[in-house]
Amino acid sequence: MTSRPAVNLRPLEKSDLAYLRRLANDPEVRENVVGWDWPLSDAGQEVWFSNLAGDSSTRRFIIETATGESVGLTGFWDIDWRNRTAMTAIKLGGTDGARGRGYGAAAIRAIMDFAFLDAGFNRLHATILATNPRSLAAFVRKSGWTEEGRLRKHIWKNGEYVDLVQIGILRSEFVEQLDRDGGASKIHSESFS
Repeated sequence: MTSRPAVNLRPLEKSDLAYLRRLANDPEVRENVVGWDWPLSDAGQEVWFSNLAGDSSTRRFIIETATGESVGLTGFWDIDWRNRTAMTAIKLGGTDGARGRGYGAAAIRAIMDFAFLDAGFNRLHATILATNPRSLAAFVRKSGWTEEGRLRKHIWKNGEYVDLVQIGILRSEFVEQLDRDGGASKIHSESFS
């Protein structure tokens, strides 16, 4: 198994709003996310947070280092309990040193652990801009996801249309990874705080 730094995932708290605003307004995050929004104000962030409680199809988690530093956001979107599927994503940034240290791959592993071993999902999927090779590598090369399709010239980003890559992983593929890695995930029991 590839060595990954320890990360914890935890539900969002109101005290995270300043960090989440920095993350949402981080230029590198804004350049690499599929979605788009206006830059966030403090007031806009408060409204966004208050609307989360009524959304049963989404669960968001802060990604923290072993020392408790917030380095990103992940979660499940478009949860479909009947079919046991959900979309997931990773945003790293909003603080110095969040990128290039393995936190993305560690967070992907932690969210897969939770999805497949605790929550009972059968499939996770994500969409990544073709112009974001670091995210593609973290999901596909480092975490065993499969490219399932490509929507050509689908997203307007930085003055041009770019391809949107669709990726996914099945529970059975994740279990195969665990078997190859020697059994149950070591991250699983420590993922949530």
